[in-house]
Amino acid sequence: WTLFGFSLTFSEYGGPFIGDCSYCGATNLGLHCIPPTTMNSISFFIYQGMFATITSALMFGSSAERVRIMPAMIFMFVWTTVVYDPIAYWTWAKNGWLNKLGSLDYAGGTPVHIASGFAGLAKALVLGKRLDYDRNTEWKPHSLSNVFLGTAILWFGWFGFNGGRRRMLKHFLTKWRLQAYIIIPVIVDSIAHCNLITCIAASTGGLTWVLFDYRNARKLSALGFCSGAVAALVAITPGSGFVAPWSAIVVGFVAGIACNMGEQGKETKIKQH
Repeated sequence: WTLFGFSLTFSEYGGPFIGDCSYCGATNLGLHCIPPTTMNSISFFIYQGMFATITSALMFGSSAERVRIMPAMIFMFVWTTVVYDPIAYWTWAKNGWLNKLGSLDYAGGTPVHIASGFAGLAKALVLGKRLDYDRNTEWKPHSLSNVFLGTAILWFGWFGFNGGRRRMLKHFLTKWRLQAYIIIPVIVDSIAHCNLITCIAASTGGLTWVLFDYRNARKLSALGFCSGAVAALVAITPGSGFVAPWSAIVVGFVAGIACNMGEQGKETKIKQH
């Protein structure tokens, strides 16, 4: 990120597909702002570095216990450079082609979640199943307490993930005011609003998953609540600064049901084969 990642992703004078070397080696950073943000470039550099880090880490949930640390580190470096940097540039940079088309991605639906999700799927397909995998064994988390604690920490961190993007909102209001007020229910320049939307969606997703599990299996599960909450957090991220509270309920509800059905479908297919 320091050597060239930030520059390729957020330089102001790149083409429609990738940035230039204006900020390579973290040079030319200071208190000035990098369009389209209103955040000083040093803070923006650190904040976006966390985005790049978590994106490359997300995909490894699909390949746990199947990769060694050194190949994983090399893969993360290459993948971030070749995949994440260009997609983030398209979406958020001043001259990115998606940004110029009017794409509204508040906190990373395309560069973070879609990119890492498909990368994780590709890794799982290439690496294959665990050597000790048994289709007839019901796999459960070894510590539900750790799952719940991890979800709570993740949920809290998401407030910084979504709420921290508020400084991007001024750009969207200025450039896409007409589309915003016609297509999108509400835009509020407030960190509190973003975090409210995030919390409503996550709560709805968790409750939806739990109730859907109860409908199918007549049991309530803390693991189900955690799964639904995380699914809804992912779903609300691109629109957390653009939608009204009632919209967050809809997003959380749909995410909870869709991901629950997907998980059940996966389990059914595994048992059939």
